[in-house]
Amino acid sequence: MKVIDPIPVQLNLEEFMRSSAARGLRETDVARLMDKCRPLIEPKAVYAFLKIVEINDDKVLLSSGHTLKSIILSDMLKPGQPVVPFVATIGPKLENHILENAKGSMLQAWIMEKIGDYALEKAVGYVRSLIERDLGGSATSFGPGTGTGKLFGIEQQEILFRILEPSKNIGVHLTPSYLMVPRKSVSSVLAVTEKEYVACQYCPRERCENRRKPFSGEYFAVKCETLVSYNK
Repeated sequence: MKVIDPIPVQLNLEEFMRSSAARGLRETDVARLMDKCRPLIEPKAVYAFLKIVEINDDKVLLSSGHTLKSIILSDMLKPGQPVVPFVATIGPKLENHILENAKGSMLQAWIMEKIGDYALEKAVGYVRSLIERDLGGSATSFGPGTGTGKLFGIEQQEILFRILEPSKNIGVHLTPSYLMVPRKSVSSVLAVTEKEYVACQYCPRERCENRRKPFSGEYFAVKCETLVSYNK
């Protein structure tokens, strides 16, 4: 188990202004709000290096003794290989500030939300670089509930939280509907894979600002007998 607190994240105004989130915004306004956000952002993460002991149909047994149920994990991973579940967050202070001051300016609240997203992305990138260094290669990210959630169900968050205990280690809690609190938190399982996997490829939702790849149709499992269909 490894806890990083704090994660060394530097918010770069020029980098943020080049992102789609900053399109149409005045740099002076963003700079002022970024200065306000900095002391409210407390990035931290917890992760663990485990090995896959056994794969049986859509069940993946880990060296921690926990079992993840996932069509995509069982299909793309192999017994004996290392996997790294992690949870990262920027803490609750920024979102609490936004909630308390949202009525003052909706635009200001929106910009601060986007700065928070940017900070979380930077934090995850830092943690991922450390994990990939130890894994010895570029890793694929498997997030519970991503895409339509059929390949790796959001209820598997509960298993990741049992493994990592992020509520104790970094202050991230799980709701009964498997959502994380604070909101600006991310969970995933990283592993080096032979083929690329991006959940967006198998998600038919047309309007999604976070889409990374176009929809390519339903996913046909190779090792797992379960067929995933989105036409129901």
